[in-house]
Amino acid sequence: MQLASLPKNFRRIRDVARMPYDGLSLGALLRGTRPDPPSMLRSSQWMQEQLPVRLARRIEDFIQLPHVVVSNPQVNTVLHHYLDTFDAVSSFPPVTEQEHVERFRELISHHMQLHNHGTRQIADGYRQVRRLYPHIRLDSFLHTFFTSRIAMRILMENFVNQHQPQEGFIGVVKTNMRPLSITMDCADELKKLVKQIYGVTPDVEFRGNLDCTLDYIPRHVSYMIQEVLKNALRATVEWHLQACPGPSSIDVPPVMVELQKGDVHVIIKISDQGGGMPRKMQEEAWQYGWTTVAQNSSSEEAQEAHGAKMQLNQGLAGFGFGLPLTRLHAQYFGGDVFMQALPGHGTDMYLLLTHLKEGSKSTEVEDLATTLEQGLFRPVASIDLSPS
Repeated sequence: MQLASLPKNFRRIRDVARMPYDGLSLGALLRGTRPDPPSMLRSSQWMQEQLPVRLARRIEDFIQLPHVVVSNPQVNTVLHHYLDTFDAVSSFPPVTEQEHVERFRELISHHMQLHNHGTRQIADGYRQVRRLYPHIRLDSFLHTFFTSRIAMRILMENFVNQHQPQEGFIGVVKTNMRPLSITMDCADELKKLVKQIYGVTPDVEFRGNLDCTLDYIPRHVSYMIQEVLKNALRATVEWHLQACPGPSSIDVPPVMVELQKGDVHVIIKISDQGGGMPRKMQEEAWQYGWTTVAQNSSSEEAQEAHGAKMQLNQGLAGFGFGLPLTRLHAQYFGGDVFMQALPGHGTDMYLLLTHLKEGSKSTEVEDLATTLEQGLFRPVASIDLSPS
């Protein structure tokens, strides 16, 4: 597709986008996730019918973006991946027999990997666009895109896992998952990264109900904890480095992680002494693309010379999508993320994760993407700064 042209199959995409959107609760998805041949055939047929509808609606959203956005190389790459997946799934022969199921699974597995870097590409492209045109804000588009992306990722990953069942899992959901184990793994990796960048790193201490468990998607928990924890570690080091001549003389307080289990949620509280932030900044922190890290606008030669250092910093600071995406992942299943900051001292982040035990109320509501398509979902404290 040339930058100024529409896809050749644009009319087909528009027709598919207007087909009925079949919503699916997590409970219904998990009940259909059995490795027997009839179940796998039904899942394949549902995916072949419904995945193109979801893809087509997002392609239409892309095409309606301002030209300067959709022509950005990173954004355009993601659009082409959506077009490729739409074409591949739509053109696949009807899955009517068991012998077609394995080939269709291989197709879905391949295209799931094709979209692995979509979040990073969109974030990078958005940063590049806003560097040139700061007035462009795409909060509504990004919220819809990422809500749909989470939903499609769950569907595709669950479908692939149905053919390769794992012990302790029901589809994508791990039963009796220990948040402590995931948090400790994230902490170990992030502490190494902080030490490489700053020469010093806070310890991470754990307290509360350390043996608590819940049924949840491990990849989602890992993502959310990583985003919140890396903010806490970075803020703590940078705040205390201000008052010290160098890393060798700095006394860095630990980041505290507390876990508690309630009837409906597991609560993970991550507390730092990183200086907190003013109230206005707390509101801005939930916007896509907002970051406390100054963007490097130096020459290409300087960027190349300091490439390794910049890459490490980027790995820790990200592109300003961490907090809004963390909240979106939590809200997707009825949880949430809250911030309580004390300017001049530090920040407490509360991550509420909803139990996803099969048969529970939280698994029987329509998925968040469905309510979004029906115009019913409004995220807590959302800020829409898109042009009217």
